[in-house]
Amino acid sequence: MSQQPCLGIMLPDDGPDDYEWYSLGDEVPGLPRIRVGKVPSDGHHAPAALLALGAVERLAPPGERLVDEAGARAVVWACTSASFIGGLEWAREQNEALASRLGVPVTSTALAFLDALAALGHARVDLLSPYPDDVTLRLVSFLREGGVSVVNDKALDCPYATDSHRADLGAEVRRFCARYPDASRPLLVPDTAVNSLFLREVLSRETGRELLTANQVTLWAGLRRLGADLPEGLLGPLAVL
Repeated sequence: MSQQPCLGIMLPDDGPDDYEWYSLGDEVPGLPRIRVGKVPSDGHHAPAALLALGAVERLAPPGERLVDEAGARAVVWACTSASFIGGLEWAREQNEALASRLGVPVTSTALAFLDALAALGHARVDLLSPYPDDVTLRLVSFLREGGVSVVNDKALDCPYATDSHRADLGAEVRRFCARYPDASRPLLVPDTAVNSLFLREVLSRETGRELLTANQVTLWAGLRRLGADLPEGLLGPLAVL
């Protein structure tokens, strides 16, 4: 087995082959090995489906394979919705149970958002949510439980992860920032189905807004738990934390 540190990414298997996670470790110099473990999912953005997707008994087997077969030394559950849908305490219990089962440091995208906002010192944000209204409201509630208030929000009403993936991130961010021009708060873009890592820096510069995306905070949280270097181009201000 390779001695190079490995970051395990647990990802719902509901998307196309061009999710940026699948080739990230090969495309960006200096990153550790990144291995993806697929979690069975129908991709539906409905609360009942997301609660089932976030069940520890569903998540643990692919996580265990990442640790036992790929040699992952840290693992991230890279699904925003199925890590916040049950609320903050549910998210923490999910995380603790997975860490106990896998025996390595573990976090999730939802918890990574809260950690990133705390590290950057932000307690007020705007939110561009790919999810339907009911799931977006659950995210707003989750953030509030974590001490973060949402000032302006827009739900894109994507019923499935594949719909989120097809959304035009650049156009949606530009429209949101034109409607809500106050740049004093970061703009959150959840959903790991949205390829954002190579667009975030350009969009942030173009709109004058600090963007925090699901894949950005997921990568940041995973690399920190692995003790690996943080690439500034992908992580922006999080790279120095």
